[in-house]
Amino acid sequence: MKWTEHYKINAHDVDFNNIVSATGLLRYMQDTANCNMEGQKPSYNELFDAGRAFVLSRMKVSIYGILHSHDEVDVSTWACESTGASFKRCFSVEKDGMKIAEAASVWALIDRNTQRLVRVSDFENNYCMDEMVELDLAPRFRLPSDISLTLVGDRAVEYQDVDMNRHINNTRYADILCGYIPDMAKKRVIGMEISYIGEAPLGDTLKVYMTESDGTYYFRTVRSDGKTNVEAEIMLEDF
Repeated sequence: MKWTEHYKINAHDVDFNNIVSATGLLRYMQDTANCNMEGQKPSYNELFDAGRAFVLSRMKVSIYGILHSHDEVDVSTWACESTGASFKRCFSVEKDGMKIAEAASVWALIDRNTQRLVRVSDFENNYCMDEMVELDLAPRFRLPSDISLTLVGDRAVEYQDVDMNRHINNTRYADILCGYIPDMAKKRVIGMEISYIGEAPLGDTLKVYMTESDGTYYFRTVRSDGKTNVEAEIMLEDF
C-alpha cells in the first residue's frame, strides 16, 4: 500500500534550464511523506511536539525524466520493513503513468531531549508499507578511496536553508552542491546519493570539497568544528 499525492509543478521549482531542479523534485517527495504522516499518524508536528524528530541518514535517487513548470505528477511514498534504529522509506514520481523518478531513504528517529535514537520496535505508527525500490541502497555510503577532493568554497548556513529544526533541510543539499559544479547549462541530475552525517546549524559555515570523475561529481562538506556534514555523489547528463 502506498500514499499518493497529486501536484501541479510550481514555476518556482524550475532552474535556469527551465526544468525542475533536484531540490524541487525532492520537495515534492518530502511533502508527500509529510502528508502521509499527517493522514495516518503520528504527524511530523505531533512527533516534534512530543520531543521527537525524524532525521535523514541516507538517500539514493534516480531521475529518469524531465519535468517542466505546470506539469502534473503523482508522487507516492511508503514505509518499508525496518529494524534496529533505521527507518526505511521509499518514493516514486509519475507523470501520465510514466515513472519520472524514484528514491530510497533511511531515517533516524531522534529523541530531541536526550539525543538518543528511538528504535523501530519502540515507535507506534500507522504508516502504509510496501516493498523497497530496487536502487541498491548500501548500508553506508562511502566516497571512492581513490579520489582527491579539492576545496571549492565556503557556504554560510542561512535563513533560507533551514527548517524548524534550525539546520539545513535535507532537500536543500542537492541544489547547494550543484551550485559548485562549474557549468550546469543544458545539464540535469540523473542520479545522486547523499549521506547525511552531521547537522549543519543556522549560522555555521561549511567548507565544500569537490572532485569530478567520468561525469560524476563527488562532494564532502565540513562544519566549522571540523566534523563532516554530508558526503555525496551527483551524476549528470546533457540534454
